Amino acid sequence: MKHILITGLTGTSGSAFYDVLCREHCLDRLRVIVRKTTDLSIFQEDSSFHPNVELVTGDISDKGFLKQALQGCDTVFHIASKRMIQPLADAITEVDSVKDVIMVSSTIIYSKYYRTSYLGEDEALCIEKFKRRGVKYLFLRPTMIFGLPNDGNISRFIRWFLKYPVFPIVGKGQATIQPVSRHDLAEAYWLVLKNFSHIKKTEYIVSGERPMTLLEMFEIVCRNSGKKVCFINVPFPIAKLCVEILYILTRTQIDYREKLDRLMEDRAYPHNEISMDLGYAPRSFEERVSPLIQELKGRT
Repeated sequence: MKHILITGLTGTSGSAFYDVLCREHCLDRLRVIVRKTTDLSIFQEDSSFHPNVELVTGDISDKGFLKQALQGCDTVFHIASKRMIQPLADAITEVDSVKDVIMVSSTIIYSKYYRTSYLGEDEALCIEKFKRRGVKYLFLRPTMIFGLPNDGNISRFIRWFLKYPVFPIVGKGQATIQPVSRHDLAEAYWLVLKNFSHIKKTEYIVSGERPMTLLEMFEIVCRNSGKKVCFINVPFPIAKLCVEILYILTRTQIDYREKLDRLMEDRAYPHNEISMDLGYAPRSFEERVSPLIQELKGRT
């Protein structure tokens, strides 16, 4: 088995991936980067697996630390912050043992409203360095990830629907979306890791089972939570004016302009390639969101 370095294994999708690795008994040669403040409880839930995981504590923005952590590893699986793609690539290209790299990125680079250009630029630089060093690489691009009470995405809407009977929706909620469950994403990670030597492509989109409109997604959540919510349409020009005023009044400190633009943009992306190549088969949104709703209901 390869010696694998993983970042972000305690995060939203990473922790689900750890469960898959436990299930597949693939922890014998696993090195995991953690921070000093990282909650390590997921490694302690099953004592039969925990001793096999090598934990290294440090900051992945520290190139010296990264180079030391990478020594002896031939595969890198980066799940942590997208902003760390570039420093990690810099370190990888200076460590001879690393041959294979899997980077978890985002579908946000496809957005025409994406103002923050660092991600696309960083990826281009990474690819150039990997090619020059002969490193095999793959970028995974998940859509909106959900599945934990603190995921910062769908959990926010669920909390609102559980508390309030009215919800403002821009543009009648007709933009499409295709959120992916952390558990389905973790299965995709495993398929990629297991089959990496045979993969010819350099990127895969990883999305949920099917596209839906925002309004449809909200209605599914409400139906499964047993709540009746009245959706009030806010015309886009009015919403746009409000966020511009907020941006000015807060002296650029609160900026929802890009987020608002993206609410009107279709963000459903097909997972055809990874499904055809590796057999990726996500479950339905209804099935995946129901446990999250019940968990949040138990906290209210």
